[in-house]
Amino acid sequence: MLGISSKRRFALGKKSFRFLYWYFIDLFFPPRCVQCHSVGRPICPQCFPLIQWIGAPFCPICGQPLGTAGVHTCIDARLLRRIQSAAVFSGPMRRAIHALKYYSDRSLAHYLVDISFSHFSSHPWEADLILPVPLGSQREAQRGYNQSFLLAEALSLKTCIPLDAKCISRRRETRSQVGLSLEERKQNVENAFSASSVKSKKVLLVDDVCTTGATLQSCASSLVSAGAESVAALTLARAILPAIPSHSHA
Repeated sequence: MLGISSKRRFALGKKSFRFLYWYFIDLFFPPRCVQCHSVGRPICPQCFPLIQWIGAPFCPICGQPLGTAGVHTCIDARLLRRIQSAAVFSGPMRRAIHALKYYSDRSLAHYLVDISFSHFSSHPWEADLILPVPLGSQREAQRGYNQSFLLAEALSLKTCIPLDAKCISRRRETRSQVGLSLEERKQNVENAFSASSVKSKKVLLVDDVCTTGATLQSCASSLVSAGAESVAALTLARAILPAIPSHSHA
């Protein structure tokens, strides 16, 4: 490994260890497809084509697929430069994220980042630091982990961009965003985060799903206030809201 930095060697070694760990887990406990439950892969070859990958045309700012029946909930690019999502939150991707998020299938984090990475890297982005969107302490204690941290860790290992989960935290517990209106989502997470140690950094936020971008925007606001040079975000999936003939900023 001559010529490779110590940081990159450490990342590669850590990645190799994780690969071997999950290799043996899969060997003795073969995964089942999240969609059809067949044994062999987390998403089997028959179900994999059901994933709706997001490609052009999409909004260059919020990442919303264009031409789909849904509300375009764009973002304030002064705070959050752009959001990029790999797939629509439906089918196997939705089931896989639910398995990761609610059923403790943590191995899915690295798998989902691996299969989504080409869609993340198809449009140039750069960052000095990767940050997961933090969970509230109560919710993380109940779940036992933060799925966004697992995804951010997997992305950090793949890109060798440093991960720091301590730069941003929740000031207060918030309600689940599920079932809230656009305005309720914004109010629910307003001033909910605090950030530090990001001065002059280009920050990449990582989360599992983007619906309106309200949570990501609130995180970005705290990071910009803490001196971040820029903030962008990546999510595995994008939820498409029911069709309403309007364009709102949330």
